[in-house]
Amino acid sequence: MSGRALEPTELRGLHLRNRFIKTATYEGMSPGGRVSDALVAHHASMAANGVALTTVAYAAVCPDGRTFGDQLLVERDNLEGLRRIADAVHQRGGAVSLQLGHCGGFSKNKDVTGGRPAGPSAAWNTYGLLVGVPRIRAMTLEDIAAVPGQFAQAARLAQEAGFDAVEVHCGHGYLLSQFLSPAINRRRDEWGGSLSARARLAIA
Repeated sequence: MSGRALEPTELRGLHLRNRFIKTATYEGMSPGGRVSDALVAHHASMAANGVALTTVAYAAVCPDGRTFGDQLLVERDNLEGLRRIADAVHQRGGAVSLQLGHCGGFSKNKDVTGGRPAGPSAAWNTYGLLVGVPRIRAMTLEDIAAVPGQFAQAARLAQEAGFDAVEVHCGHGYLLSQFLSPAINRRRDEWGGSLSARARLAIA
């Protein structure tokens, strides 16, 4: 192994003790959207074993942003749990990041506004078909306008909880990548059509 991997480095001003980063991989340790002791211990163990930066995976920026009910939810009621993760990692010499996401129409969650998950365009929801969530509704302009603020508020809460960084989830078929995809985003307004229009939400 190259000695360079063990050297300290900086990432956008964040000092890291080495170059090992635990990427965001879904833990399945957030029953009811809450931080569990297992989730705290999992990320604490990453820091204790020398990882420089550990990433808490898929934290939904709003209740409708959860693919299902047991995904971590970033809200003020969860602040103390998030702070427990950050404190546990810092006590072991590591840094911690929070991956922020919104599932859009890719959802099995029945507990959403209007009873149907929302995405760029109306479509069949093959992911939720077998659990009784067969349709995706097209987001209104008001729905879309709310999204940047939801990500911003989640980032502020992460900072308040003591996280060192946030990661914006733009992949895996979730909301921001749904807008980027011309196969999914069939809108004819300012949020669809050209690449620059489809990318507006991701860079907002």
